[in-house]
Amino acid sequence: MATSLITRVKARVDLHTSNRARGLIQGRGRSMFKGSGEDFDDLKYYQPGDKISDIDWKATARSGEPLIRQFNEERVRHLSIVADTSAGMAATAADGTSKRDAAVMAAGLICFLAQQNGDLIGLVGGSEGRPLQLPARSSDGHLELLLRTIQQGTTAGAPGPDSAWLLERAFRVTSRSTLMTIITDEAHPAVEDFAALRRLTTRHDVMVVRIADADPLLGEDLDHEVVDVEQPREVTALARGSAKVARDVEAYRRARREGITEMLDRLHVSHVLTQGETTVVEDMIAMLRAREYRHARA
Repeated sequence: MATSLITRVKARVDLHTSNRARGLIQGRGRSMFKGSGEDFDDLKYYQPGDKISDIDWKATARSGEPLIRQFNEERVRHLSIVADTSAGMAATAADGTSKRDAAVMAAGLICFLAQQNGDLIGLVGGSEGRPLQLPARSSDGHLELLLRTIQQGTTAGAPGPDSAWLLERAFRVTSRSTLMTIITDEAHPAVEDFAALRRLTTRHDVMVVRIADADPLLGEDLDHEVVDVEQPREVTALARGSAKVARDVEAYRRARREGITEMLDRLHVSHVLTQGETTVVEDMIAMLRAREYRHARA
């Protein structure tokens, strides 16, 4: 019987993270998942030591006695995975693994964190013609279904990337404030998606995990065939062996990376660019540590 995806994720987290990282995941994840705050419960008479900011001045004026608002802490947080399941995510990552497998591992880590903290997690993905969506739940069965949905929906036969559609759908179908993790490749979200991404950040706490593409030329391994999965065609050996083409490709990719990084930083979105499945867990933990540090200082 094949090992479940969520079991593989849990084993990877346990085997490939330090004691400090495990402590962060298991014990202090709540600070990473800042949700919609607290729910109003009732009014009570002011007592020395209560916060002045909690005084309900209108109720106080009506009663003649200082009254404060009492809250119940919201203990169940809602998280969402926004997964790019386009054809490009079925291609090879920079470390030689499948970008699809890296995406499943990235989503699995967030699922693991959510379950450790008693949080609920849902999914948005797919394409305009075949949207994918799962409600926010927390059982092992649900998490396994979420990861399987990403894995099975990401094929070379899927439509090409459409980050504008994906961000718009995530905004429309996720009305509750969530910690939203967008998992995509190094080319997305594109700088042209700035407005859509900014709108998401007004409602949600957004993180972006980008999986780097393999070298599209593989100039040092011309015996290995290279095919563009989004527009199925072989990249010729002549182009792959050209020093000028290699320089132009690298300059284009560097400018694109810098543009996306600048956009995400401008929007104060936590983000990471990882090489693939072999590095994604460690890279995401580093991102979450940095995120927790920023929240602690805020």
